[in-house]
Amino acid sequence: MLCLSAFFYILHYIIFRDLHHIAIFALHDIAFLPIEVILTSLIFERVLDDAHHHEQRGKVNMIESIFFNESGSDMLRYLLRCDPQSQTLCQAMHIDESWDRSRFEQAHRFADEYAFTIDPAQTDFFALHYHLENRHKYFLKVIENPALMDHEGFTDLILAMYHLWEELDFRTDLYQLSEQDKQALCAIISQIYRLLTHEWLLNVSYTKRHHESRFAGAVRTNPFAFFDGENRQ
Repeated sequence: MLCLSAFFYILHYIIFRDLHHIAIFALHDIAFLPIEVILTSLIFERVLDDAHHHEQRGKVNMIESIFFNESGSDMLRYLLRCDPQSQTLCQAMHIDESWDRSRFEQAHRFADEYAFTIDPAQTDFFALHYHLENRHKYFLKVIENPALMDHEGFTDLILAMYHLWEELDFRTDLYQLSEQDKQALCAIISQIYRLLTHEWLLNVSYTKRHHESRFAGAVRTNPFAFFDGENRQ
Protein backbone atom coordinates (compact mmCIF):
# COMPACT_ATOMS: atom_id res chain seq x y z
CA MET A 1 0.00 0.00 0.00
CA LEU A 2 2.88 2.39 0.75
CA CYS A 3 4.48 1.60 -2.60
CA LEU A 4 1.16 2.15 -4.37
CA SER A 5 0.75 5.50 -2.62
CA ALA A 6 4.28 6.53 -3.59
CA PHE A 7 3.61 5.47 -7.19
CA PHE A 8 0.54 7.71 -7.48
CA TYR A 9 2.36 10.69 -5.92
CA ILE A 10 5.18 10.25 -8.44
CA LEU A 11 2.65 9.85 -11.26
CA HIS A 12 0.91 13.03 -10.10
CA TYR A 13 4.22 14.92 -10.19
CA ILE A 14 5.19 13.56 -13.62
CA ILE A 15 1.84 14.65 -15.13
CA PHE A 16 1.28 18.03 -13.41
CA ARG A 17 4.79 19.01 -12.26
CA ASP A 18 3.29 20.69 -9.18
CA LEU A 19 5.17 19.73 -6.02
CA HIS A 20 3.49 22.56 -4.10
CA HIS A 21 0.03 21.12 -4.80
CA ILE A 22 1.16 17.65 -3.72
CA ALA A 23 2.59 19.03 -0.46
CA ILE A 24 -0.63 20.92 0.36
CA PHE A 25 -2.88 17.90 -0.06
CA ALA A 26 -0.37 15.54 1.61
CA LEU A 27 -0.32 17.80 4.69
CA HIS A 28 -4.12 18.02 4.56
CA ASP A 29 -4.39 14.22 4.53
CA ILE A 30 -1.91 13.87 7.41
CA ALA A 31 -3.82 16.49 9.44
CA PHE A 32 -7.09 14.58 8.94
CA LEU A 33 -5.52 11.22 9.86
CA PRO A 34 -6.03 11.52 13.70
CA ILE A 35 -9.70 12.39 13.14
CA GLU A 36 -10.05 9.41 10.81
CA VAL A 37 -8.48 7.14 13.43
CA ILE A 38 -10.90 8.45 16.07
CA LEU A 39 -13.90 7.94 13.80
CA THR A 40 -12.77 4.44 12.87
CA SER A 41 -11.67 3.17 16.28
CA LEU A 42 -14.17 4.85 18.61
CA ILE A 43 -17.33 5.01 16.53
CA PHE A 44 -17.39 2.61 13.59
CA GLU A 45 -15.67 -0.23 15.47
CA ARG A 46 -18.04 0.31 18.41
CA VAL A 47 -21.02 0.01 16.07
CA LEU A 48 -19.58 -3.16 14.54
CA ASP A 49 -18.77 -4.60 18.00
CA ASP A 50 -22.31 -3.90 19.18
CA ALA A 51 -23.75 -5.59 16.10
CA HIS A 52 -21.44 -8.59 16.62
CA HIS A 53 -22.34 -8.77 20.32
CA HIS A 54 -26.05 -8.66 19.49
CA GLU A 55 -25.60 -11.43 16.93
CA GLN A 56 -23.62 -13.57 19.41
CA ARG A 57 -26.15 -12.94 22.18
CA GLY A 58 -28.91 -14.07 19.86
CA LYS A 59 -27.05 -17.33 19.23
CA VAL A 60 -26.50 -17.83 22.97
CA ASN A 61 -30.18 -17.15 23.58
CA MET A 62 -31.09 -19.98 21.18
CA ILE A 63 -28.55 -22.33 22.82
CA GLU A 64 -29.95 -21.48 26.26
CA SER A 65 -33.53 -22.01 25.09
CA ILE A 66 -32.64 -25.45 23.75
CA PHE A 67 -30.80 -26.24 26.98
CA PHE A 68 -33.82 -25.36 29.12
CA ASN A 69 -36.06 -27.47 26.87
CA GLU A 70 -33.63 -30.41 27.10
CA SER A 71 -32.65 -30.27 30.76
CA GLY A 72 -32.73 -26.92 32.57
CA SER A 73 -36.47 -26.57 33.10
CA ASP A 74 -36.81 -30.16 34.37
CA MET A 75 -33.93 -29.55 36.78
CA LEU A 76 -35.55 -26.38 38.05
CA ARG A 77 -38.91 -28.09 38.60
CA TYR A 78 -37.21 -30.85 40.56
CA LEU A 79 -34.98 -28.56 42.65
CA LEU A 80 -37.99 -26.46 43.63
CA ARG A 81 -39.33 -29.57 45.38
CA CYS A 82 -36.12 -29.77 47.39
CA ASP A 83 -36.29 -26.14 48.54
CA PRO A 84 -38.37 -25.55 51.72
CA GLN A 85 -38.93 -21.88 50.80
CA SER A 86 -39.58 -22.33 47.08
CA GLN A 87 -43.08 -20.89 47.18
CA THR A 88 -41.73 -17.35 47.61
CA LEU A 89 -39.32 -17.86 44.71
CA CYS A 90 -42.13 -19.13 42.48
CA GLN A 91 -44.19 -16.05 43.26
CA ALA A 92 -41.28 -13.77 42.35
CA MET A 93 -40.62 -15.62 39.07
CA HIS A 94 -44.22 -15.89 37.89
CA ILE A 95 -43.70 -14.01 34.61
CA ASP A 96 -46.53 -12.91 32.34
CA GLU A 97 -47.02 -10.83 29.19
CA SER A 98 -47.09 -7.55 31.14
CA TRP A 99 -43.53 -7.84 32.45
CA ASP A 100 -41.16 -5.05 31.37
CA ARG A 101 -37.45 -4.32 31.95
CA SER A 102 -38.00 -2.93 35.47
CA ARG A 103 -40.00 -6.01 36.48
CA PHE A 104 -37.22 -8.31 35.30
CA GLU A 105 -34.65 -6.20 37.19
CA GLN A 106 -36.76 -6.56 40.32
CA ALA A 107 -36.81 -10.34 39.86
CA HIS A 108 -33.01 -10.36 39.42
CA ARG A 109 -32.59 -8.43 42.69
CA PHE A 110 -34.84 -10.93 44.44
CA ALA A 111 -32.79 -13.82 43.04
CA ASP A 112 -29.55 -12.16 44.18
CA GLU A 113 -30.80 -12.13 47.77
CA TYR A 114 -32.53 -15.54 47.76
CA ALA A 115 -30.87 -18.35 49.76
CA PHE A 116 -31.50 -21.26 47.30
CA THR A 117 -31.50 -23.80 50.11
CA ILE A 118 -31.57 -27.51 49.27
CA ASP A 119 -32.96 -29.94 51.87
CA PRO A 120 -31.02 -33.25 51.74
CA ALA A 121 -34.05 -35.10 53.13
CA GLN A 122 -36.13 -34.00 50.11
CA THR A 123 -33.42 -34.76 47.54
CA ASP A 124 -33.38 -37.95 45.49
CA PHE A 125 -29.73 -38.19 44.48
CA PHE A 126 -30.36 -41.28 42.37
CA ALA A 127 -32.98 -39.41 40.30
CA LEU A 128 -30.56 -36.52 39.77
CA HIS A 129 -27.86 -38.92 38.66
CA TYR A 130 -30.26 -40.60 36.23
CA HIS A 131 -31.20 -37.23 34.71
CA LEU A 132 -27.58 -36.11 34.34
CA GLU A 133 -26.34 -39.52 33.18
CA ASN A 134 -28.58 -39.27 30.11
CA ARG A 135 -27.38 -35.75 29.29
CA HIS A 136 -23.76 -35.31 30.38
CA LYS A 137 -22.48 -35.86 26.80
CA TYR A 138 -24.90 -33.18 25.64
CA PHE A 139 -23.37 -30.81 28.24
CA LEU A 140 -19.91 -31.43 26.78
CA LYS A 141 -21.16 -30.54 23.28
CA VAL A 142 -22.75 -27.35 24.61
CA ILE A 143 -19.60 -26.23 26.41
CA GLU A 144 -17.55 -26.69 23.22
CA ASN A 145 -19.68 -24.17 21.33
CA PRO A 146 -17.48 -21.12 20.52
CA ALA A 147 -20.46 -18.77 20.87
CA LEU A 148 -20.32 -19.28 24.66
CA MET A 149 -16.76 -18.02 25.12
CA ASP A 150 -17.87 -14.60 26.42
CA HIS A 151 -20.82 -15.84 28.51
CA GLU A 152 -19.34 -17.01 31.80
CA GLY A 153 -22.63 -17.39 33.66
CA PHE A 154 -24.07 -20.00 31.32
CA THR A 155 -20.69 -21.73 30.98
CA ASP A 156 -20.40 -21.92 34.78
CA LEU A 157 -23.86 -23.49 34.91
CA ILE A 158 -23.02 -26.23 32.40
CA LEU A 159 -19.71 -26.96 34.15
CA ALA A 160 -21.44 -27.15 37.54
CA MET A 161 -24.02 -29.63 36.19
CA TYR A 162 -21.25 -31.76 34.67
CA HIS A 163 -19.36 -31.60 37.97
CA LEU A 164 -22.46 -32.79 39.84
CA TRP A 165 -22.76 -35.73 37.47
CA GLU A 166 -19.10 -36.62 38.14
CA GLU A 167 -19.62 -36.46 41.91
CA LEU A 168 -22.77 -38.58 41.77
CA ASP A 169 -21.25 -41.06 39.35
CA PHE A 170 -18.22 -41.49 41.62
CA ARG A 171 -20.37 -42.77 44.49
CA THR A 172 -21.40 -46.42 44.34
CA ASP A 173 -24.59 -46.29 46.44
CA LEU A 174 -26.61 -43.09 46.21
CA TYR A 175 -29.25 -44.42 48.63
CA GLN A 176 -26.71 -44.92 51.45
CA LEU A 177 -24.86 -41.60 51.50
CA SER A 178 -23.25 -40.23 54.64
CA GLU A 179 -24.42 -36.88 55.99
CA GLN A 180 -21.10 -35.39 54.95
CA ASP A 181 -21.61 -36.58 51.37
CA LYS A 182 -25.17 -35.26 51.33
CA GLN A 183 -24.07 -31.82 52.53
CA ALA A 184 -21.25 -31.68 49.96
CA LEU A 185 -23.58 -32.68 47.13
CA CYS A 186 -26.28 -30.26 48.27
CA ALA A 187 -23.74 -27.40 48.17
CA ILE A 188 -23.12 -28.16 44.46
CA ILE A 189 -26.85 -28.55 43.81
CA SER A 190 -27.56 -25.22 45.53
CA GLN A 191 -25.04 -23.51 43.24
CA ILE A 192 -26.73 -25.10 40.20
CA TYR A 193 -30.15 -24.03 41.50
CA ARG A 194 -28.93 -20.41 41.76
CA LEU A 195 -27.27 -20.40 38.35
CA LEU A 196 -30.28 -22.04 36.69
CA THR A 197 -32.60 -19.36 38.07
CA HIS A 198 -30.35 -16.47 37.00
CA GLU A 199 -29.74 -17.87 33.51
CA TRP A 200 -33.43 -18.65 33.04
CA LEU A 201 -34.26 -15.03 33.95
CA LEU A 202 -31.64 -13.68 31.54
CA ASN A 203 -32.96 -15.93 28.80
CA VAL A 204 -36.62 -14.96 29.15
CA SER A 205 -35.83 -11.24 29.58
CA TYR A 206 -33.79 -11.27 26.34
CA THR A 207 -36.59 -13.17 24.62
CA LYS A 208 -39.09 -10.57 25.82
CA ARG A 209 -37.03 -7.69 24.38
CA HIS A 210 -36.00 -9.24 21.06
CA HIS A 211 -38.38 -12.11 20.29
CA GLU A 212 -41.80 -11.06 21.48
CA SER A 213 -43.50 -13.88 19.56
CA ARG A 214 -41.45 -16.50 21.44
CA PHE A 215 -42.05 -14.94 24.84
CA ALA A 216 -45.58 -16.36 25.04
CA GLY A 217 -44.04 -19.83 24.83
CA ALA A 218 -41.64 -18.98 27.68
CA VAL A 219 -44.62 -17.94 29.80
CA ARG A 220 -46.47 -21.20 29.07
CA THR A 221 -43.44 -23.36 29.91
CA ASN A 222 -42.33 -21.37 32.97
CA PRO A 223 -40.95 -24.04 35.39
CA PHE A 224 -41.80 -21.84 38.38
CA ALA A 225 -45.46 -21.68 37.35
CA PHE A 226 -45.87 -25.48 37.17
CA PHE A 227 -44.70 -26.08 40.72
CA ASP A 228 -47.00 -26.01 43.74
CA GLY A 229 -44.97 -25.84 46.91
CA GLU A 230 -47.72 -27.51 48.87
CA ASN A 231 -47.60 -30.68 46.72
CA ARG A 232 -44.07 -31.94 47.14
CA GLN A 233 -43.06 -35.36 45.92
